[in-house]
Formats: sequence, C-alpha cells, structure tokens
Amino acid sequence: MGQALVLCAGAGVLLFYVNRLFAELPLYAADEGAYLIRALYGRELAIDPDRYKTVQPVANTLYFWLVRWVDALSLNLVPWMRLIGAASYFGGLGLLYLIAVKETGRKVALGFLLIAAVFPYYRYAFAAMPDGVYAGLLSLIIYVLYRTSSRPLLSAGLVGGLAGGLVLIKPHGVVVVAAYVALCLVEALLRRTPLGLLLGRVALFGLAFMVVGTGIELIDGQSLGQAVTFFSGTAYAEHLGREPAANAVGIAALSATAMLSLTAVLVAVPVIAAAVVIHQRGWRRADAGDLTFLFAALCLAGTLAMVTIFSFKMAVIETETKRLWGRYFEFFVPMLWLLAARPLSTWEASGAYKSRVLAAGAILVGLAGLLGVLALGVQLNPWDGTAVTAFASPDVMPFLFGYPGGSRVLATLATLGVALATLMAVPLRRAWPAYFVALGLLSTKADDAWVGEIATQRQAIEHELHVASALTSHTIPAVVIIDNGNQGHVAFLRLRGKVIVRTEPLGPLPESALLDAQSAIVFGDRTPGPQWRKVFSGREIAAYIREPAQ
Repeated sequence: MGQALVLCAGAGVLLFYVNRLFAELPLYAADEGAYLIRALYGRELAIDPDRYKTVQPVANTLYFWLVRWVDALSLNLVPWMRLIGAASYFGGLGLLYLIAVKETGRKVALGFLLIAAVFPYYRYAFAAMPDGVYAGLLSLIIYVLYRTSSRPLLSAGLVGGLAGGLVLIKPHGVVVVAAYVALCLVEALLRRTPLGLLLGRVALFGLAFMVVGTGIELIDGQSLGQAVTFFSGTAYAEHLGREPAANAVGIAALSATAMLSLTAVLVAVPVIAAAVVIHQRGWRRADAGDLTFLFAALCLAGTLAMVTIFSFKMAVIETETKRLWGRYFEFFVPMLWLLAARPLSTWEASGAYKSRVLAAGAILVGLAGLLGVLALGVQLNPWDGTAVTAFASPDVMPFLFGYPGGSRVLATLATLGVALATLMAVPLRRAWPAYFVALGLLSTKADDAWVGEIATQRQAIEHELHVASALTSHTIPAVVIIDNGNQGHVAFLRLRGKVIVRTEPLGPLPESALLDAQSAIVFGDRTPGPQWRKVFSGREIAAYIREPAQ
C-alpha cells in the first residue's frame, strides 16, 4: 500500500511537468530564450550584432543543430524541444538500467530504476534547454564505456568521439575528459597496465575527442582557429576571463560547501556502499561495473569543481553570487543510484552496521552543511535547481492536505527520516523512493508558486506582442525597448527576430534608443517623444509609430 502511494505521488509530480510540454513560449526565458535565439538567429546576429547586443553568447553548436532541424521539421519548436529533452533524459536512464540488469538481474534492477525515475530532475528534463539531452548523451557515454570495457582502445575512441559531441551540447562536457584520463590512471594502477597501452588509450581518446569536436565546428562554418578550441565554451570562457572579486574565495567556498552538502545528502549511500563493497572484494578485482560507477562519480566531482571555479569568477556579479546551481549536477543522482545497484544490494544484504552508521552520518553532515549555507544567505531559486528547492522556503505555507509548515522544515524532517531509515536498515527500495518523492512534491510546490507569479504576465505579453506586431508590421525597422533580458528574449522570439532589441533602464526614454526606428514596442510605463503616436496600449507593453516630419 505504501509503495503504491509513493508511485502515485511520484507519477503526479511527473505529470505536472508533462503538462509543461505544450506552452509555446520559453518558461525559463533567460536561458531557454538565449539557446533558441542563438540557434535560430545566430548567423544574422553575427553579421549584425546590434540587432540584439545583450543576448548571451552561448555557442552550443550540436544542440543548435538539433534546434534548427526540429524547427525545420515541426510547427511547434519549443514543445518538441522539451519532448526531446525529456526523451533523452529518460532514455539515458533506460541505458543505465540495462547496466543494472546485467549486474544484478531484472528484479533487483527494477527497484533501483524506481529510485532513479522518481528523483525529480523533471524541471530541466522538460525544458527547451540542453540539460536533458546532455544527461542522455552522458548516459550513452557511460553505457558505451561499460559495454566496451574489454576492448580498451575501441572504448577510448568511442568515448572520446562522444565526449567531443557532448561538449558541443553543453561546455560542461569537458569534465568527461578529466574523468576518463583519471579512470585510465586508476585502472592502470589497479591492473598494472603497460605504460604503452595507457598512453595509447589516452592519445586515442584525445584524438577522437578533437576530431569529432573540430569536425562539427568546421561543418558549422567556424574558422579553424575557433574550431580547434571548441571545448572552451564561448560564454564560460568570457566569464572565466574576468578578474576575480575581492570576496571571490569566500563566495567559491560557500558554493562548494553548498554543493558538497547536497551531494552528501543525495548520494552518500551509493558512494559509500560502492566503496565498502569494492574494498571488501579487493580493489585489484574491480570489474567493469565498478569502474563505470567510478567514472560517473569522477564526472560528478569534476562538475562540482567546475561550478566552484565558475562561482569564483562570477563573484564580481552580485546577482550571480550565493546561488546553488543544482541543475548542473543533480542529474548525477539517479545515474549513481542505478550504477551502484549491485554494490547497494550486496551492502544491504550484508547488514554492515558500521558502514550504515557512516552513511547515515554523511547524510546528517550534508543536511547540517546545507542548512548552514542557507542560514549564511545561499539562495535556492526555482530556476537554479530541482530537488534542492524543497529546502527553499522557511515560511509557513498551507498544503492541500491541510498541514501548515515551511517546506524547509518538512524537507529537513524527511531527510532526518531517510537517515534514520538508512541506519535502521529499512530496505533502500522502500525508503529512498519515498524520500525522493517527498522532495519532488515540496520542490514542485515551490516551482508552481514561482510559475504562478509569472504565468499571467507571460500570457499578457504574448497576446500584446501579437497585437502590437500586427499594428506596426508595416513600419520597418521596428525597435523593442526592454529593461531586462527576459522581456527581450520573449519579444525577439515571438517577433521571429525581425526587430531590433535595445535595453534601457526604467525612466525617461531617450531619443537615442529609438534612432532610425519607424515603430517601437516599449515595455513598461514610459513614453517616447511627441513625434511618436501611440497605436496600442496594453498592461505590459505599448506600441508607437513615428509620425512623418511636417
């Protein structure tokens, strides 16, 4: 009965995000909008960057190809991109499930598939962003690594080539390079691999990585100089080139503590179980399943290091500090639970009390660290994370079943409960699905509250842009005046890139912002000069046409 309720609640959370498939405009306007604009209009903006100067310089070439193909083949780009992201994410979990089946058998693997499936990463799986596709392709890399473990040179070539593609889905894919090299070193030490084979594997991996990445960039029309540096990531390279702020070390330390604390809460059990079981068996007897798990864990560690460096460099921008970017690494949680299916089942059957104390203690230390960084001002924005936003609100809020309580309080109680269940040897396949569903319900409530605040405004903007565009379409060029990037992204996409977007702070509107324009769509309550005639006035925007000179 309890498992049935957990499944129903988990399905409810999933269906909440399935419902988001159908909205035509981006929900995460800043990020979704930037990817779509650069994919659809990147070449035009490269020729004439003044059309929209402030759109982020993302350069995810392979993902952009996907966006353009879908746009050419469908009538509803954004819903299809969300669907593709979700299919990639769940397809990736399906590949890891096949590894678990081979390692433990179908019955045991199904229990761990349930744990992975109810982990609420859905917010970014069902988004028109590369996150779902990235997680799916990373899962494919892990699957290929596992299946080709007995043929190291073939494995190096395939994994290297796929990693080259992964970087062009999201620049974070460079962590695979570090993880693979580290894995080769570990395997060489454990199995006393000849130095020549080790160097050959690394060289073949690097060659395949560079050939695929550079080849994709050259096909896309990039210069050779840009193509060979495809792994640098335009936007991230720009941020990493900044001079660090005076408080950058403290900000980075806070960010690292927050991420490590959350990681301890969510994956301490599979990591400790895998380490204990491999140690008992003997590290030199580590097999393909063990090394595959280690590779995924190294990818997670590399991602945490990368985000820490990013937060160090971004400390100079006040709005980018003290944020927990769970979306960059939370998808590793279901991966590690699935990949650790065999050691987890062995660890659970052994009844080792000391290691259960260690696992429960790690969860509690992680919880204490998370609550500590929240007390120090780290923000949990609904657009930055998934499961972790269950801890977002300390405020009292009424729930549908009538219990008033802050989501942070309830998430803390749930975490204490799963730590106790781990200590008391409650079956993992009962305790952890219930815990992840609890986080899913709480984080989804926070997400729904945020979306509810912007949904009405977005609907009004969409309708008003349609009307304003119809009234000004005969006047070219047209300019859109915004005061934040979300407005600009939505307007540029809705008006199919046929406008010039200029950012002006709220207040009087200078004539220079309207230079050479014959019509203007203006966000906010501000009016251009007397030579402009208002043709539309809505709740969010107004439209103007320049009067002919007398």
